[in-house]
Amino acid sequence: SFVMYKLILFDFDGTIADTISVGMPVFNMLARKHGFFEIKDINELRGVTLNEFFKNHKVSKIKLPFYFKEFLNMLNEKMTEVRLYDGMDNVIKRLNRSYKLGILSANSKPNIKKFLRLNNLEYCFDFIENYSMFFGKSKTFNKIMKKKRLKNNEIIYIGDELRDIEAAKKPSIDIISVTWGFNNRETLEKRKPTFVAEKPEDIVSFIEFKKI
Repeated sequence: SFVMYKLILFDFDGTIADTISVGMPVFNMLARKHGFFEIKDINELRGVTLNEFFKNHKVSKIKLPFYFKEFLNMLNEKMTEVRLYDGMDNVIKRLNRSYKLGILSANSKPNIKKFLRLNNLEYCFDFIENYSMFFGKSKTFNKIMKKKRLKNNEIIYIGDELRDIEAAKKPSIDIISVTWGFNNRETLEKRKPTFVAEKPEDIVSFIEFKKI
């Protein structure tokens, strides 16, 4: 049956904004301060889940919420250096003409707002919703559906990580996985997202032409 999406939800880090390359030195500063392992090579991230990453780097699970808060505060200073992925602005502006857009992210609202303002994209998004990295996204999907009175087939989520796919599958929400963020194509495809986007324009062609 042909269903029009009523809401397009974007992840932020690794999907819209390349916070990964700016975040890496910040993570490494924290690693030196708190005694966990530094990231030597960005590619070591791409084939693992976030949990495996924390384990490999000996980041204490218990202290993670505190480290994460410190990480976001340090990242705030650097939001002016964070690049928008090439072509993402056109995709967002184009979709904004026909759809309601939102952001669902573990990054802080001040960081996201700062970035959107700098890139002149603030007007495109209806809302920014935070979720706690420690209680997962799928609960937040349910909260959004309730608040916006939407059915699960009226939302599509766009993210760059394995856990985005897992979170979207719980309430049966369509998910586009992008290959330019945290996880690589091969890793993402194993979890069978609705669609894999190799470049930003693929998002538009899937949403506008491949509705099933």
